[in-house]
Amino acid sequence: MRCAIKTEKLRKEYDSVVALKSLDMEIPEGETYGLIGPNGAGKSTLLKLLATAIKPDFGFALVEDANIETQPIEARKKVGFMPDFYALYEQVVAEDFLTYFALAYGVSRESIPGLVDKLLADVKLTEKRKANISELSRGMRQRLVFAKTLIHDPPVLLLDEPLSGLDPKARAEMIEILRELRKTGKTVVISSHILSELSALCTSIGIIEKGEMKIAGTIDEVRQAARGSGKVEIELISNAAPAANIISGFEFAEMRAVVGNTIVFDLQGDRSGIALINEALVQSGFGVVSISDERLNLEDIYFKVSSHEVQ
Repeated sequence: MRCAIKTEKLRKEYDSVVALKSLDMEIPEGETYGLIGPNGAGKSTLLKLLATAIKPDFGFALVEDANIETQPIEARKKVGFMPDFYALYEQVVAEDFLTYFALAYGVSRESIPGLVDKLLADVKLTEKRKANISELSRGMRQRLVFAKTLIHDPPVLLLDEPLSGLDPKARAEMIEILRELRKTGKTVVISSHILSELSALCTSIGIIEKGEMKIAGTIDEVRQAARGSGKVEIELISNAAPAANIISGFEFAEMRAVVGNTIVFDLQGDRSGIALINEALVQSGFGVVSISDERLNLEDIYFKVSSHEVQ
């Protein structure tokens, strides 16, 4: 699959602080990619580099095959960048704000009114089109800036903390907009601390710590690399102890405990292992009452990786 974003040995320093260290990354086209890491990990620096807002000290990055250093204008045409912090002209009307940026991006004057109408509808701000930005709530401002990010129809979107600081209602509205965006085929990179919501939005993730990519891939790939897809509990009619011996014979099952007629173990790899274990137990004459599995979520994966359990 063609890469929408590729970096090799990307490095950025601020005075004596190394924000990114020799970072390699590949994001296929059409992915919704969650960029995860603590404050100071280098997430915002990476997005600014990809958006050509700053230049790398070493290495290179391609956005839709455009080099961010040698072809910055081409790269900017491919990217919509929504920074974490943005300044807005308080007395500008919402539709005029979008019109201004449409002109700045070279959108034809004839198509701008229709485009502005569509974008305002997409971000659920049609009723606020004549409102000054000063009258908009934090969530409305966030959605307006997001509409601006889409105005030149870029194939790649870089969204730095798009859910930050929003109340629950505004966050839910923004998440719904981002879910709809997945259907368009655009490549979306989302930096966020709200891991539970990223898991519902993203098809793949990358975890950055101290300027280095610790692990990256689809959520299932990262879950497997984080040594396990989670805890599994199997309840039997009886004879749990001998059944536990059978389960222990599978190299992808790591026994935790046998409690009454319930066997608890960690599953390594994907969930197909559960089917194999169930088949083996049934063929051996054990009565399986129930099977439940608790897969590693993004929080679990993040804490495993950030504590250096994955090398």
